[in-house]
Amino acid sequence: MVILIRILVNDNHIFENKYFGQMKKIDHIGIAVKDMAISNVLFEKLLGVPHYKTEEVESEGVLTSFFKSDSNKIELLAATHEDSVIAKFIEKKGEGIHHIAFEVDDIEEEIQRLKKEGFVVLNEVPKIGADNKLVVFLHPKGTNGVLIELCQSIC
Repeated sequence: MVILIRILVNDNHIFENKYFGQMKKIDHIGIAVKDMAISNVLFEKLLGVPHYKTEEVESEGVLTSFFKSDSNKIELLAATHEDSVIAKFIEKKGEGIHHIAFEVDDIEEEIQRLKKEGFVVLNEVPKIGADNKLVVFLHPKGTNGVLIELCQSIC
């Protein structure tokens, strides 16, 4: 999607900017956990709803569990082996917020837009992630220490 913005003052063209896609909304917040069973019980009590799905992403060595409360979504992430990204994250930083995921319409266009803006994309080729999504991540050094995930639903 390309959005063209033009500002006219007294019929004089003074500003034009093209936006190639955009981050639509926060899709979910990813939380790294040591024990999925214990964390599922904790978040069920906290949110007042049970998790609605569990999914393993073998390529990443991650077990995910999703909660939805109104329009908010939480993804719990537990390592399935000690070499996974989540195991390394927990070893270094402990349990807690791992990433914030933003929904996009066209992940390829958004990758190009963000690269032009100077962001470092960790995986320039989108991967198949949990919840039927294509995903890429932005390096947290360029986003004030927050790992950002872009996700696009797979049709």
